Amino acid sequence: MNRYARLLSTPAVTLSEFDHPPGVTHADPEVEETSHHAMSFVEEGTFDVTMGGERWVLGPGTMFLTTPGMTFSVRHDEEHPTDRCLSISFSEDAWEELRTAGVPELAPPHAEVNARRSFIRHRLTTCEPGQEMRLELLAGSLVESFDAPAARRRRPSHTADLVRQVDRAVELIDVSFAQPLSLRELAAVAHMSPFHFARVFRELVGVPPHRYLMTVRLRHAARMLHDGGSVSNVCYDVGFASLSHFITVFRERFGVVPSQARLSRRRALALPRWA
Repeated sequence: MNRYARLLSTPAVTLSEFDHPPGVTHADPEVEETSHHAMSFVEEGTFDVTMGGERWVLGPGTMFLTTPGMTFSVRHDEEHPTDRCLSISFSEDAWEELRTAGVPELAPPHAEVNARRSFIRHRLTTCEPGQEMRLELLAGSLVESFDAPAARRRRPSHTADLVRQVDRAVELIDVSFAQPLSLRELAAVAHMSPFHFARVFRELVGVPPHRYLMTVRLRHAARMLHDGGSVSNVCYDVGFASLSHFITVFRERFGVVPSQARLSRRRALALPRWA
C-alpha cells in the first residue's frame, strides 16, 4: 500500500512525501503509468525500477524522474517497504511554460543527487505554508540543475555543515532582499571568507550570490506588479536603487517591461528562470 501526503502546493507545483504505512503488506502493481512531470528524492529505503528493458536500483543519493505517459514497473524486496521519497510535481501548464523558456527535458527514470541538488533538497525540506514563492523558485532551480550533462555525474562534495552555512545566507537574502546586502555581510552570516563563500554558494545554489539576490528581487517585483503596485514604488520597495536599471533587468528576465507585467499572460512571471 502506498501513502501520499501533500506538504505544500501552488497552481504550478506540488511538494509531497511518498511512503508506505508501517506494518501494512504491500503488493507491487505489474505496470504503472504516470500522468505528470515529477522529480523525487529517495530519502530512505531502496526499490527497483524497470523501464524499456532496463533496470535501476534507487536509494538515498538518487532521484526518480517521471514524465506523462511513462510506463514502468517498481519492485520491492520487503513485504513491508521502507522507502520514502520527497517529490516535486508540476502542472501541465507550468511544465509547458518551463519548456518554452528553454529548460531541459528530463531523462527518466534515474538521476544522481549532486551537490546542487542536495542543497535544493535541503531547502525544500524547510518550506512551510506561506512560502509558496520559495517553493516555486526551488522547483525551477531543481529542473535547471539538469541543464549540464556533467552535473548529472558529479557526486556531492560538500559536508552538511557547508550546506547549513550557505542556507543561512540564502535565508538572509530571502528575508532581507530589499536591503543593500553586501558579499562580505552574506559571507559573515555563513562564517566564511568572501572568496570561499562566493565559490561554495555558486556550486550549491547554481548562481552567484548577486544573481540569486537579483532573482529574488525580480520575483517579488513581478508579484507586486501583478497585484497592482506602481512601477516606481515596486522598484524601490524590492531593493533597486535605479528605476532605469530595474526596467532593464526586468525586461531581460521576463521579456516584458514592468508596466506590461499585469497584462502579460506568460506563466514565466510566476515561475523561476535562473539563467
